[in-house]
Amino acid sequence: MSQRLGIDVGGTFTDVVVIGDDGRVLVEKVPSTPENQAGGVLDGVRAARGTRGVDTGALRMFAHGSTVATNALLEFKLPPTALIVTRGFRDVLEIGTQLRPALFDLGVVKPEPVIPREMVFEIDERVDRLGEVVTPLTDEEIDRVVAQVAASGAEACAVTLLFSFRNPGHERRLAERLAAAVPGLHVAVSSEVAPEIKEYPRASTTAISAALRPLVARYLSAVEDGLEREKVTCPFFVMQSSGGVMSAAEASAAAHKMVLSGPAAGVLAAARVAENPAYANQITFDMGGTSTDICLIYEGRPRLDRSSQFEGRPLQVAQFDIHTIGSGGGSLARVDAAGLLRVGPESAGAVPGPACYGRGGTRPTTTDAQVVLGRVDPARFLGGEMTLDVEAARRAVATHVAEPLGIGLEEAALGILDVADAIMARGVRVVSVNRGYDPRDFVLLPFGGAGPMHALSVAEMVDIRTVLVPRHPGTFSALGLATSDLKYDFSLTVDAPVDTLTPERIEELFTGLLDRARDRLSRVESLTTGRIENRLARFRYAWQDNDVEVLLRPGPVDAQSLTEALDRFHAQHEFEFGHSDKEARVELVAVGVEVHGVLPRTAAPTAVAGSSTPAPASVRRVCFRGTGWVDTDVYERADLAPGAAFSGPAIVEEREATTVVPPGARVRVDGDGNLVLTVKGTPA
Repeated sequence: MSQRLGIDVGGTFTDVVVIGDDGRVLVEKVPSTPENQAGGVLDGVRAARGTRGVDTGALRMFAHGSTVATNALLEFKLPPTALIVTRGFRDVLEIGTQLRPALFDLGVVKPEPVIPREMVFEIDERVDRLGEVVTPLTDEEIDRVVAQVAASGAEACAVTLLFSFRNPGHERRLAERLAAAVPGLHVAVSSEVAPEIKEYPRASTTAISAALRPLVARYLSAVEDGLEREKVTCPFFVMQSSGGVMSAAEASAAAHKMVLSGPAAGVLAAARVAENPAYANQITFDMGGTSTDICLIYEGRPRLDRSSQFEGRPLQVAQFDIHTIGSGGGSLARVDAAGLLRVGPESAGAVPGPACYGRGGTRPTTTDAQVVLGRVDPARFLGGEMTLDVEAARRAVATHVAEPLGIGLEEAALGILDVADAIMARGVRVVSVNRGYDPRDFVLLPFGGAGPMHALSVAEMVDIRTVLVPRHPGTFSALGLATSDLKYDFSLTVDAPVDTLTPERIEELFTGLLDRARDRLSRVESLTTGRIENRLARFRYAWQDNDVEVLLRPGPVDAQSLTEALDRFHAQHEFEFGHSDKEARVELVAVGVEVHGVLPRTAAPTAVAGSSTPAPASVRRVCFRGTGWVDTDVYERADLAPGAAFSGPAIVEEREATTVVPPGARVRVDGDGNLVLTVKGTPA
């Protein structure tokens, strides 16, 4: 039987999933190695082979999600990188735009440019907005700037020339000469990285891509070398921020597409669950050790953002619209100088970790609070492979929270969870209420090691009535990796009124992009079983700046499909911005394509119905707000078959995660083995 391997690197643990054609899933967790993520990945491979008996030499595919690119940008530890711009635009990254992150903050500080001014070099050339050459690029000018880049000691170079998305000729000549003259230099050109209008976002994205390439290339090379030593010979793919995977070589050449590599895998797995119409509207809630990632899925399709920001820097690349907050299982709790309880964003990380891990940590985390309240079995953490130190957790909560606030131990622990849940509830509102969606129309889908422990209380805060805990929530992102498809997306700026374009002309633009994507896919087509092609168009009202992306119906563009797309644009513009005008002139800002190479689907495991009133595996004392310490039924997730139902207070345990069911909440197991939790007071 062939198998697929998915490994997702988190801040605390590295998750491993092996899934076979019969749908059988094997899961494993190993500690992350923040100083060298490749070490944790290879530990995961060895654990799959040694602990789970997987024949790693016979794997069909290995897909990987990594935070290497994310961490490099967060920590701002980037290799020396150069930038080449059209003469007169040396300060494009310094000036940015006139938009202020906080309009009335007089002390606001702009983020430091990815590439410092002394590493920015001007070149004498010019292309106008129509793509016509105004100032030719001479060989002498190329030689001059290439020599400057070579002398700068740069490991990478970004090339961003004016209107290159209209005419990329100058950029391509520069890239060819740089590659020939400076061996080993990583070169990123904006006409390939972000071929769209808006000079500053295009320059910022290209600079980020160039700066990340040496780091990503070294990391992926280390993983590939380790896989070779471990006798893993199957194709190696990397998750991209917009879902779907790309080859390691493609990831090295498009490092900016990896910024949300890890979180995207979980959203992709949730989108698989959303193929069930009952769960088509979801808010994903991925709570790990360091942070929580939240994304909205509407009608089975995750929201995509093509003009996002990362730490205040524009990043013009398609990626899932994921909102990240600094609250996780390892978030540290403290009492500030004003006597207020704070939780996060500082995290205990993998080392030393929460106090209960016994690795030297002395400050309390949300995990320590859960342990103090009896919600986590200290003897069965990770299936009993790791014993938690309850007394260390109690000391940490007492010393740093209970005593400074003058309250009891349990009240302090409950307070830590209340604050953490309120922070995460605010994140749920950001992706829903703030964007015009009613949370009551969605289910909350928690995953990550800590997600199911907090899900019901967070759901109650935002009026979500149903929580869906999927199978294998603790390794859900890795499961998304193991079940992902290949994906390529390309876009092209059009910037023309729709009434000046015929459907045939618009289809020509799509065809050019589709040909590029099909060519890329053809190199790995032997791995796929089919292909899915999506056409997308971004429209706006004439002379406006707010554009809206719509998905066109399948097939070539004709008059009918164009009319339908414009109708959807008007409706979506009304939804997002509160107004629409079907009589106004509409511009086509850009066109884009998504081409999915469908990889073989694994069969869903056959679910066998069981007792509707399952017997708990044990009973233990657990503390909840409003009831205090109560005897609580503890269920083994593996024993809960479809049809099972019970009410809280209850705890559902599995090796990689724990689900907390407060008093009054109800649980049932659906036909796919998901736990369907309903908030207290929800009508049956």
